[in-house]
Amino acid sequence: MINLSLIFTPILLLQGVGQAPVAIKNDAPETWTLEYPRLIQPYVEDYHRCLTGQMRHVTGEANFEEQHRSDIPLCEEELQAAVGGANAAIAGRSEHAVVTPADVREIFGHLGRIHIARGADLDQQFTYLLRRSQARHEEYEAERPKGLVLELHDASVVKARTDATAAAAEAALAEREGARGAND
Repeated sequence: MINLSLIFTPILLLQGVGQAPVAIKNDAPETWTLEYPRLIQPYVEDYHRCLTGQMRHVTGEANFEEQHRSDIPLCEEELQAAVGGANAAIAGRSEHAVVTPADVREIFGHLGRIHIARGADLDQQFTYLLRRSQARHEEYEAERPKGLVLELHDASVVKARTDATAAAAEAALAEREGARGAND
């Protein structure tokens, strides 16, 4: 039997940090990968936290890529501290001798490019929703009746309808009067 705690643990962990799982279907997925020595993970997390911690302004326009791009200069101080700390941590380890300071700089540059790509993805989602909303509105406008709909008929059409329903109306009236007379 499956342990229920294994099923609900990811959801509970996400709720604990204020996140909820969201499923987004992407027909053309783009995957970014960032590989770095685990030794520098705290520095990567510090820089990433700075990038994602900036304020976003929803203005009704697709400008999230622009906003994410503007985060890079705002986090320049954190970037320099992270690169310096990562280089210092790697310099003391012989197993990481193949990771050069240029490689460390590239790791953090790649993290910045991923951040900008996230903003571009938000712009694409935003414009898709706007286009879809506009298409639905146009479809609705094309299919709904325009204004007051009047049926104009000449007297012969009205008389024919009246004659066709007159016999049924008289029979229904007679039936009601008969039922009323039986109840009295």
